[in-house]
This record gives sequence, structure tokens and C-alpha cells, in this order.
Amino acid sequence: MQIRAESKALPETVASSLQQPQTEHDFWGPMQGTRRILLLGLSLLAAASFGWLASAWVAPQTSARGSRVVVDKDVEDLLDTLRVNGDLPKPERKQLIERLLALGRLQEAQLVVQPLWDEQPRPVSLALLMADLRRLNGDPDGARADLNQLLQLKPDLPEALELMVLLDWQEGRQVEAAQALQKRFEAKERGQRLEIGLLLADLQRQQGDPGAAATLYRQLAEEVPGDARSLLALALLRQEEGHAEEVQALLHQAKLRRVGPGKTDPLIDGLAASWGLTAARIKASKSLRVPAEKT
Repeated sequence: MQIRAESKALPETVASSLQQPQTEHDFWGPMQGTRRILLLGLSLLAAASFGWLASAWVAPQTSARGSRVVVDKDVEDLLDTLRVNGDLPKPERKQLIERLLALGRLQEAQLVVQPLWDEQPRPVSLALLMADLRRLNGDPDGARADLNQLLQLKPDLPEALELMVLLDWQEGRQVEAAQALQKRFEAKERGQRLEIGLLLADLQRQQGDPGAAATLYRQLAEEVPGDARSLLALALLRQEEGHAEEVQALLHQAKLRRVGPGKTDPLIDGLAASWGLTAARIKASKSLRVPAEKT
């Protein structure tokens, strides 16, 4: 299997992943909103329910183009063209894939993706999408085989590792997933293992060990002082625990890393308002529950 390396570096933040334009050289990627699940406020369980890579292919403007009826008609028109002509130009095929995913028609989406996946070389992003569709369509063995091939070529590819964790989680292999990630993390040098560490901490959080996750987030923040993602991840964790003041402090530190002092950052400013309110509500809810539990 030949995999074409993506021409761009992976986006480092949610904001950059939403703003980064596509190029002609890499038509299929980067996919919208794949980076990071945790920073988007989604858990591994929530991501597994639909498919984080598949859902990321759904362009944000898809829902704005019209009602479900309009989207359905567009899909049927494109499918009719594909049946008659036996093929679609890549822009129309990508549009069809996006809309099939938006409608939850995942088996049809996989069939439309298949001819592109069969081409050599294939983009990494397309190989990842096919692996995710196999998982969602009840072919975990096929998904695992695809991911193992990818990881042989790119052992630390973050999206492939994340998908493998989702697959393991779906099959009840949480312990094995954590052990494999821990081994990968320990084998990497400090400063070169941020992506793996973030995923490992996310898994620890999902397994009910927020203390270990928080410790790892802080360790990663020290190892990579120029990157804000570990601080954002820790802020999200503290928000879930109702620590409003710590959330604001962590977001302030993240903002300094992203844009420097005295500058605005729409992403961080928006999170500060939203997460601060959520943390305050959680704290208030906890305080109201305590007397009730004692009576």
C-alpha cells in the first residue's frame, strides 16, 4: 500500500484546524475539525458514537446549504450522475461523500470512497477516513488492518493512534489501549511526545482517573512550553470538575502561549466565557447536593 504524505503540518489548535485552507496538492485534507477531540469538548465515547474522522469530513457549510430535503435531493442527483457516468469529478465526489456523511448514510459513503481508496498512492487522510468508515460499518478487523498498515509507515501519526484507541475502546480493550499508548509515550524523548501524551491523558480521563490525566497534562505543558494544547486540555478537565478560578488561570496561560501578552485571541476569549460559566454552574450544583446527601 502506498500512502501519500500530507503536504502540510498538522494543525496545532482547534482554531487553526478550522481556518486552514486546502491546497490543490492535497485535495482531501486536512479534514475539518479533526484536531483535537478533547479540545472540542468531545469524549472518546461521544466520538465513537458517530466517527470523529467521518464527522470531520462534513463541511460546516453543509447544514447551511438548505433543509434535509434539499440535501437529500442533491445526494440523489449526484448518485444518479455517478450511476450513469460511472464516475464523478473529484470535487463532486467529495461533495457527495460529505453529504452522505452528514445524512448518516455511512455504508453508501464507504462505497463512494472505495474507488478513491483503491488509487495509488492514496492520501493519508483518505486512508484514515476509510478505516473509520470500516469501523462504523461493522468491520473492525478491516479497520484495524488499515490502521496497522498506516502505523507501520507512520508510527506516531496522531489520527491513526486516536482511531486505534477508539477501535480498542469500542471492543472493550481500554486497558490494552492505555498500555500500548504508555509504552509509546515512554519510548519518545521529552518534547517529542505531546500528541501521544495528550491522547494518553484523554484516555486516563475517560477511564475515571482525572488525577493521572491532570498530572500528565502539566508534565506536557512543562515539556513543550511553547504549545498551549496541554493547558487547554487541563482547563477543560478543571471545568468539568467545577474549578472556575483555575480554568480562567489556565486559559490565561494558554492565551499567552498562543498570542503573547496584551493581544486578543477569539478562541481563548470564547472558551473563557463559556467554560467559566459551566464550571461555576457545576460548582454550584455540587454545593447544593452536599446538604441533601447528609440528610
